[in-house]
Amino acid sequence: MGLRKSVVLGLAIVMGYAGTASAQPSSIGSEPAGPPPKDWTFDIGPGVVVAPWFEGSANYRVLPIPNLDLRYQRDKVFISARDGVGATLFDADGFKAGPILRYRFPRNAGDGGYLFGMGNVPFTVEGGGFLRYDLPFLSAKVELRRGLGGSNGLIFDALIDGKVRLSDTVFLSAGPRLSVTDGTYNQAYFGVDANQSINSGYAQYYPGAGLRSVGAGTSAVWRIHDQLTLVAFGSYNYLGDIAGNSPIVTGPGGSRNQFIVGSALSWRFSW
Repeated sequence: MGLRKSVVLGLAIVMGYAGTASAQPSSIGSEPAGPPPKDWTFDIGPGVVVAPWFEGSANYRVLPIPNLDLRYQRDKVFISARDGVGATLFDADGFKAGPILRYRFPRNAGDGGYLFGMGNVPFTVEGGGFLRYDLPFLSAKVELRRGLGGSNGLIFDALIDGKVRLSDTVFLSAGPRLSVTDGTYNQAYFGVDANQSINSGYAQYYPGAGLRSVGAGTSAVWRIHDQLTLVAFGSYNYLGDIAGNSPIVTGPGGSRNQFIVGSALSWRFSW
């Protein structure tokens, strides 16, 4: 695999999935204590992630990842590898809401060696909205998105993070994750139609809507100084019956247990 493809696939992972090249939000996100940032901030740096080859894969790979994050007044407008592209249009009494775009990069038949004959799932932009609620020790977030091209599926994600500040420069968060998807999404990523069955050898499978996964995620942020930050993150997701009963997952190259671990270093520019 070339470096360019590795970086693109790594970016897909960082753009939010707590499993593999997918768009599920992996964390709610926060910062260590310190002076508030200026109006505009831009974080950039290198990272690395270990993740499954595809959603439902039992095999893992190591990928380089770019850590990119551009923001106006924290989250009034943001373009982020972690949080997607969006804006906060409502902000009152701890609640925030607004539009969100996330990206889901292609799943190719050659990924991981167990998708031959399945064809490719094209690049997808997922558009929708988010609702978030923040307390000093807890954050909760839900997103509802629809694929625009690619899978054309409907995705509902929910996550809660407990938050602990160990010091002015170290911040920890962790909590449960849940994802529900419709039949269109599940057919694209877990289904096997008649032609795919002939070409791949997998039994036909036509999943409906339902629970895609449940799990947990965690992250640690260390502000080394005002401009330099180190982030470590990890997640575990267990695929629900709709996804987990797919022949892709029950076959020799699949697993319902999905892990990700990684870290990234970023340098902040502000103005």
